[in-house]
Amino acid sequence: MKNSIDKTKEIKVLISQLKALSDVIQTILVDSNCTIAGKYSSYKDMAKKYNDLAAIAQNILTVSSVVYTFNLDAIPEFGDTVWPTQKRVLEQVLVSTKMLLSSVEGSVDFADDEFDNIENFLQTRLRTVIFQKPDKELEVQNAIESLLLGRGLSKGTDYDRESGKFEFSGKEYIPDFIIPKFNLCIEVKLLREGKKSKVIEEISSDITAYKKAYERQLYVVYDLGVIQNEVEFKRDIEMVDGVKVIIVKH
Repeated sequence: MKNSIDKTKEIKVLISQLKALSDVIQTILVDSNCTIAGKYSSYKDMAKKYNDLAAIAQNILTVSSVVYTFNLDAIPEFGDTVWPTQKRVLEQVLVSTKMLLSSVEGSVDFADDEFDNIENFLQTRLRTVIFQKPDKELEVQNAIESLLLGRGLSKGTDYDRESGKFEFSGKEYIPDFIIPKFNLCIEVKLLREGKKSKVIEEISSDITAYKKAYERQLYVVYDLGVIQNEVEFKRDIEMVDGVKVIIVKH
């Protein structure tokens, strides 16, 4: 029995192969430098390749319906057909490839990939949009929101701010940001001199509470010159599954 990580890797490889097959067929169909007599000569090879990928899809996906394949015996050989027929087969393979690709892409959860993308995006861009040393967490939150908007996310649809309120152990929690599609909350901490222990305690408390409502948690620590060892600061926090910390130094 494959674990979910191995299965996801297999699906991603299959997606890459389907995209490559689609690209090759489209290149053949639009190629104007080849004579019409031989332009579509790979039609049967492309159908065979599609069938191979369809068999992989049938094997690794949990699907109730049978994945469509071509009857290769019914497809005439190159010498027994004319180019319009060859072109039609290629076009059919292309359509089938795109349909299978759509089904495969819909079967895998890319939330963890997007989680990594958001983490890397904020890690690399946040400092560039904060021009003066912030006095309040609100200023860092505003900067993050401007980055999310600049990335093309829509407030109220793709993300929300100070929403997603819930209660835990008699206390009310409201995340700074939530991205519902990825079951992700983002919390901002402004770290000043003398507040390191307090911030760590706050994050630890938040992690326990937010686990009730969110599968993924991202803590953005904006450091005003306090943290000397980032690895040590992050180590214990990130031992919790689904929790990431980014440290941005002013």
